[in-house]
Amino acid sequence: MKKRSILFMLCVFFLITGCNSPGVGKPQLNEQFIGFATEIDLENNKVLINDVWFSFDKETKFTSDKKKSLHSEDLKVGQKIKVKYDGVAEESFPASAAAHQFILLTDEQSERQGDAVELVVNDPRFSQVVMQSMEKNPTGMYSLRFKDLSLNRDVHVLVSIDDERVIVPISTTANE
Repeated sequence: MKKRSILFMLCVFFLITGCNSPGVGKPQLNEQFIGFATEIDLENNKVLINDVWFSFDKETKFTSDKKKSLHSEDLKVGQKIKVKYDGVAEESFPASAAAHQFILLTDEQSERQGDAVELVVNDPRFSQVVMQSMEKNPTGMYSLRFKDLSLNRDVHVLVSIDDERVIVPISTTANE
């Protein structure tokens, strides 16, 4: 009986916390978000990082992960960035939020990942790239998944940074 009570209480706890947990990609108050810049609009003071347009103003801080003070002009496509912000302003796709701070990540892994994203964004086959995921496979190539808003489809590519190539795998499933 005691085991059942404990099990019941655990189930209730998980149900309650599961219902109140934020959704994937749904920023909450005082959040931090890490992603890759795929579009920068300095004219309108905003940058697309993964699936969120982060706006900034004169109060927004720009720094490196080494605490070096930077400016909005230091942002570049492909760069891995940590953003501090308070909640989502708009429920749209891509979402929108106001940033308090951009921290440009400069470690070697972040730089290599950024190079992979930059190759995809600059590839003429794609435009309006909204990053979804990235992983490095055992061959040293990066596997990127993103949504191309101009094509309105999900895309999966392999990127070889050393060869500066973006490879679109051939689908082996038959379309009916």
